[in-house]
Amino acid sequence: MKWLLFVLLSIPGAALGNEEASIAQRLQEANAGIAADWRASAAASLATRYTAEATLMPEHSTVRRDASAIGDYYAALFAALRISDYQRTSHDIVVYGQHAVETGHYTLAFSHADKPPATFDGKFMALWDLGTPAPRLVCELWGTDAPFDPEAWPRIPSSSPGEGSPVATAAALTREISARNALIDRLVTERRGAEHADLFFPDAIYLTYYTPMRVGEAQIRDYFVAHEKPGDVTIDSLTLRSGKLYPLQGHDVVLEEGFYRVGWRAGDAHGVVDGKSLNLWKRDGEGTLKIFRQAVNHD
Repeated sequence: MKWLLFVLLSIPGAALGNEEASIAQRLQEANAGIAADWRASAAASLATRYTAEATLMPEHSTVRRDASAIGDYYAALFAALRISDYQRTSHDIVVYGQHAVETGHYTLAFSHADKPPATFDGKFMALWDLGTPAPRLVCELWGTDAPFDPEAWPRIPSSSPGEGSPVATAAALTREISARNALIDRLVTERRGAEHADLFFPDAIYLTYYTPMRVGEAQIRDYFVAHEKPGDVTIDSLTLRSGKLYPLQGHDVVLEEGFYRVGWRAGDAHGVVDGKSLNLWKRDGEGTLKIFRQAVNHD
C-alpha cells in the first residue's frame, strides 16, 4: 500500500512526513481561498479554483459541469444570498498520486429574501488535482448537517447537460460498480440497514444529507440500522446510476459520481426524491470493491 498516503489533519504537522505535511498545507491554503471567495461573494474567482471540466454537486440543486457552469451557479447563488461569514476546514485527506480526496466541514452565515439570518453547519467531499501549482477541484459535493426550511435557501435553475456517462473507463470496471450499486439498491429497498453498512470499510467516512458526518464502522452502522429499519418507510422504487468514474489507482481505487431517484411511502405520505453522490470505492483484501468515503445530498 505504498501508493496510499493517509493524512489526518488533527495530527500535528511535525508528526507527518514532509510530503504529507506539504499536501496538507497546500489544501489548507486552497480552502482558505475558497472561504475568502464565499465571504466576498466572488463567483468568478471561485470558478477558477475548479478544473476546466470540473463537476459541482451543490445541495438542493442539480449537478453543474465545467468551470463556466459552476461560475454561473455561484453568481446566481451569491446574488440571492447576503453572506456574512463562511469558514471551511479539513477533516481528512487521502492522497493517490496527483490527486487527493478530502472530507471537511464548513459553516455558512447568511440571509435570503425576507427570511431571518441563518447559520448552516455542513460538510463537503472533494477530489483535488494536485498537479498544478495551486490545487484545483475536480469534483465536489456539499450539504448541511441538519434539515432546514427550504424557503431559506434559493433554488437556482440549471441548463447544465446533466448526469453524464462513465467515460475513459474499462467496461469491466463499469459493470463491477453497477453490480455493487444493484446490491445497494436491493438492500435499501428491503430495509436491510446492517447489511448495507457491511459494504463500508471499518474506517470509512459517510457524509449523508441532513446529519453530521459519520466516521467509522460503529457510527455508520448505527445510522443505517436506524434510517433503514423496516416499517417506518417503504421504498416503492430506487434507481442508482453512475456518471463519471475517476480511476485513482488503476481499478483498485475509483471515485464515482452517482445519481439516484427514490420513490418512498410513509403512511399516507409519499414522494419522489432525486439526488447525487460521490462514492470512493476501494478494494478490500479479497479484491472486493467497498466504500471508503461517500457523500450524498438531495437535488
